[in-house]
Amino acid sequence: MVLLLIVVLILRKYKEEETKYSIIQAIIRELPHYQKEIERWGYQVFTLPKLTEEPDKSEFMRYYLNSANPVLILKNQEGGMYCFYYGFDQYISERTCKENMMLFPVSQYGEKEYEDVLKTVRLQVYKRKIKQEPLFENTADMDSKDRYDMSVRMEISAKSLEDGDKLSVLDGGFFETNYCSNNFEDCRLWNGIDPASANSYSDHKIKQEYSAAQLLEYYHQGLKLQNQLIELYHGKVSTK
Repeated sequence: MVLLLIVVLILRKYKEEETKYSIIQAIIRELPHYQKEIERWGYQVFTLPKLTEEPDKSEFMRYYLNSANPVLILKNQEGGMYCFYYGFDQYISERTCKENMMLFPVSQYGEKEYEDVLKTVRLQVYKRKIKQEPLFENTADMDSKDRYDMSVRMEISAKSLEDGDKLSVLDGGFFETNYCSNNFEDCRLWNGIDPASANSYSDHKIKQEYSAAQLLEYYHQGLKLQNQLIELYHGKVSTK
């Protein structure tokens, strides 16, 4: 009886995941029937088709490497993109502003040079397991890798205001670590020479640009949109 119960629970979980996946794929196949309603929510809607070669955007590389496509994308008025595959999968944004930044490396005399530059920050908040639905509450133990179900990747770059050439700045580069989707405060890395220090450094850099509350808001909005898409789908199906 215990073994039978375990099998039933596994099959039920698998069915739930397939349902979210199949709903997203059904919406993609019949997108014209859903597009106007989604646009009324304040989003542009389009799809990322099957990728036969590496995409131009590095944020879409996960779909290429995992043969996970097509993908439904909702783009808000600020340019942020919510991507859906097995339910909500990731949030992508890019913002550019003028900022005074320290150039790197410093001069041979140790003098620090600052310059007004065009700073670009690219953010990617994504599920670590692409073929698993997102969690509304993560109950995994703190020592488990499953506890850290989301990854945050950030890239900071700078360009000259005069000629648009790329500049090396002290605070530029890539920063990435894993977070628990409950709060985006609990974070941990496992790989590398010194994962504890690398985790702390990346978390500090990321939080200089985005607070835990902001990251959590992006995640919750993705879950909200996932539920809206599912409700929209069921509404359309029931009226056929």
